[in-house]
Amino acid sequence: MLSRRFLLAGTLALAGCASLPRSQAWPSTGPFPELEAVRSVRVTPGGLSVEVASRGCAAPPDLAFFVERRDGVATVAFARRRLLTCREAPGGWVEVAFPREALGLRPDEPVFVLNPLSSGPDR
Repeated sequence: MLSRRFLLAGTLALAGCASLPRSQAWPSTGPFPELEAVRSVRVTPGGLSVEVASRGCAAPPDLAFFVERRDGVATVAFARRRLLTCREAPGGWVEVAFPREALGLRPDEPVFVLNPLSSGPDR
């Protein structure tokens, strides 16, 4: 009987340690919450530029991209590959440009960007 009490007490003690996971560092809204919110997107025959929140040190290697083609239209999605560790300036926005060749896009190919647009004020 004593071992049952210890088993029950141990189970309750371990259950007390269980907790819910911490909230995410980004808001989980929209169909793809892991995608980087962008302030603007500019598509030209030479490339594609996205404006992302940054402290001045964001560069193309900091963003991962995924391109999918369907019916002659390319869909592009950008996500942050690594956290910003620079402490150069207060938060703001930086335009990061990608040549079409780097994304595997043809010059005349239509492009849709899946990333959500940021509606927040300047950071």
